[in-house]
Amino acid sequence: MTATARRFDSFEQAFALSFEEEISGETYFATLAEAELDPRNAAIFAKLARVEAETVAALRPLATALGLAPVNEVAIQRKGRDSAHNRKGQPFSDFMAHIVRDYPAYVDEFAQLHELCPPEAKTLAQLLTDHEIAMIDMAHIFLAGVGDPHAPLDAYLAQVRRSADA
Repeated sequence: MTATARRFDSFEQAFALSFEEEISGETYFATLAEAELDPRNAAIFAKLARVEAETVAALRPLATALGLAPVNEVAIQRKGRDSAHNRKGQPFSDFMAHIVRDYPAYVDEFAQLHELCPPEAKTLAQLLTDHEIAMIDMAHIFLAGVGDPHAPLDAYLAQVRRSADA
């Protein structure tokens, strides 16, 4: 079944949930990387963990300023690890198909967040959309078997570095 976007009543609600999911996403992908036997696939999972980590780092000052940083990040990271353990043994190509099928719902959620967002936070909020699109593009490339699946992730990581320097 294809995932559907959740609806949010406020920027604060959408941002707090999104920020927490980025934190859990880092440990989720890192756990998948550790468990993956194929080093090429493990490298993709590790890069996805890095995408999540750098997104969290870019958004953390805003989360802190707004009072929306989670109180217990260890519990959130544990959720990411537990979710990864539930996917153990799933073929990598099935996981890539899951990204293509279900991650567009996150793009829709981040578009909502962007609409609800105060003007001064729009650039940072755009990172959420952009990182999800990079993940979906990566999965499409992997499934097509043509091109470098790391390329959209590397482009996103370069974008985050540029936004940090700005």
